[in-house]
Amino acid sequence: MSYTPQVTALSSSEPEQVAHEVVPGVWQLTVAIPFPLKTVNMYALVGKTGWVLVDTAIGTPGVREALNQGLAQAGLAISQLQAIVLTHNHPDHIGLSGMLYAQQQVPVYMHPIDARRMHAVWGEGRHEQAQRAIDFFSRHGLVPSQPWYLSLSSSELHSVLDIPPATAFVPLEDGQVIELADEHYQVLWTPGHSDGQICLFRTRDGLLLSADHVLPRITPNIGLYSSAERRNPLGDYLASLHKVEPLPAQLILPGHGAPFTTLTTRIAEIIEHHQHRLQQILELLAPQPRQANQLMEQLFGARLQDDESRRLALAEVLAHLEYLCITGALAQQETEAGILYYIVSAVVPENKLL
Repeated sequence: MSYTPQVTALSSSEPEQVAHEVVPGVWQLTVAIPFPLKTVNMYALVGKTGWVLVDTAIGTPGVREALNQGLAQAGLAISQLQAIVLTHNHPDHIGLSGMLYAQQQVPVYMHPIDARRMHAVWGEGRHEQAQRAIDFFSRHGLVPSQPWYLSLSSSELHSVLDIPPATAFVPLEDGQVIELADEHYQVLWTPGHSDGQICLFRTRDGLLLSADHVLPRITPNIGLYSSAERRNPLGDYLASLHKVEPLPAQLILPGHGAPFTTLTTRIAEIIEHHQHRLQQILELLAPQPRQANQLMEQLFGARLQDDESRRLALAEVLAHLEYLCITGALAQQETEAGILYYIVSAVVPENKLL
C-alpha cells in the first residue's frame, strides 16, 4: 500500500467522515487520510464565545471538505476559531494548520521541540533532512530511497502540508496549565512517538486527549530516524506511558480510533507488546550478529510492501535495538565501510528488559 498522499480529491470509496459530540462541548471530527491508518481524529473544544481545534489532519481536498462538513454539523464557524493546538509534528496532524492560521491569525500551541522539527522537516530544509535520514538508514542496510514528500513539488507539498510561520507558535511546556475554550487543561510532554508530542488532561472530569501516545487498537510507531534525534525513543516512550498511567482518566480521546476508557489496561498491553518485541530481537541475534535491516525483514516479512513501510519498520527496529544497547544487552559493531551490525553482549532475563 502506498504511503504517498494523493493531492487530488479522495475517492468516494474512502471511509465516511464522522463528526459527533463525545461529551458536551467536545466534538470529534474523524476524516479519511491517504495513509495506512485510514482515518485521523481532530477535536473541536467549544466554549461560550469560540472554539479551539486540536490537530488539523492533512490538507487533501477531501479532508478540507470533511472539516467544513463537520464544523457545520457542530454549528461552528472558522470566524469563531480562537486557537489551534498541534499535538505533534507528523503530517496527518498538522496539514491544515497553515490555512487556518492564515484565515484567523490565532495562536498555534505546540511543544517547542516539534515546532522546530516541523519547520526543519517540512520547510525549506526538507531535502537536507531527508538525506540525513537516508544516509542513516543506509548504514543499517536499507537500500537508499526517497521519502514520499520529496516526489512532490513545493506547491503540491504546500497544498497538503501548509504550516504556519514560526512567529505564530506559542510554546507549551510540560506541566503547564492552559485555558482552552473556557476549560483548563494540563499539558503533558510525552516523547516517544515524536520527540515533542503532548497530551492534554482536563482534571475537572478526567478527559484525556492522548494524541498518538496511547491508541485503542494499535501500538504507535516508535522509531529512530536519524542520529540527530533523541537517542532512546523507546525508553522515552515507556517513561511517557508510566507518566500518564496514574492519571484518573475517565475518557481517552485518541489521535486515531474510537474513544475508550481503559487507560491502564491499554498501557499494560502496549508495554507487553514492546517487551515481546525486545525478546524477539534478542532471540534472532543469539546465533550471530545481524544488521537492523535483516532483523526488519525477519520481524515484518510480508508487511513490508513498499519503501515507506520499510522506513517505518526499520526505524521501529532501530528504536528497540538502541534501547537494548543502552541497557547493555546488545553492542554495536561497525565494518570498515561504516555498516553497522548488532551483537548480543549480555544475557538479560525477559522480565528485566523493561
